[in-house]
Amino acid sequence: MYTMSNFKNLSLKIVSAVKSTVTTNLTTSFQKQPHVKMVYIHNGEATLTFKDASRTVKKNQIILINPNVEHYWDLENNTSVDITEVGIHGLEFSAVSESDGEFTYYVHDEKEADTNQFITFITKEMDAKKSGYEEVAKRYIEIILIHLLRDEEFSIRNSLNKKNHKEIQTVKNFMKVNYHKNITLDDLVELIHINKFYLIRIFKQEVGMSPIDYLIHVRIDEAQKMLRNTNIAIADIAHLVGFQSPSHFSKTFRELSNMTPSQYRRQGNMPPTPPQTY
Repeated sequence: MYTMSNFKNLSLKIVSAVKSTVTTNLTTSFQKQPHVKMVYIHNGEATLTFKDASRTVKKNQIILINPNVEHYWDLENNTSVDITEVGIHGLEFSAVSESDGEFTYYVHDEKEADTNQFITFITKEMDAKKSGYEEVAKRYIEIILIHLLRDEEFSIRNSLNKKNHKEIQTVKNFMKVNYHKNITLDDLVELIHINKFYLIRIFKQEVGMSPIDYLIHVRIDEAQKMLRNTNIAIADIAHLVGFQSPSHFSKTFRELSNMTPSQYRRQGNMPPTPPQTY
């Protein structure tokens, strides 16, 4: 969830920016998009209808519509509304008061005089596609979002985090079940079909260590359980938890547990040694 304090961590991309006029002659039906839609009303008034609600919108209002939310325009006869629609990939919105984060849309009465100009600049940049246009458009959107966040009626969260979290959980679960096998980074990449370096980066962001370091922690934790609860020889435990050699196992165990496997076993039923990261 993003507020003013951690807005700088937000990762977003402008995928479209189109200015148009919606009229009563235009046949509208429910539509949805895979990204956030920001709508700015330049002139006119219309009803924006959702599956379970409707809202009248008018000049100088900004409407934020979350990904995959069905909606359509409803206008009275002989009326029109001038709008700019900006597609923003990489974020979602949620109401501050809603603990579950479910949020369909947000309407803001824009008081900043520069917003109309910023929206125009975004459209021009996306149309012209000159060098650096995506970064320029992103900066204008960030300014608008900061203005909105000041109201503190809603918050922003990175929609990529949901997908990243699911992928990381898949990787962690795989390692917990298969820690005794010879797992490589390539095996993990093949599991979730993402770039190797991207996996390392998002895994570190969420877990605080690389995937391979996490695997080592899982193995040592399993070894601790065996040392506490069984009489299996230490050399055999090393192989059972996935180490290729007892000497490498003992060295790694000492680094993470601050004692040798033999010393740990002699301690008896002591609790697992931190860090426990899963």
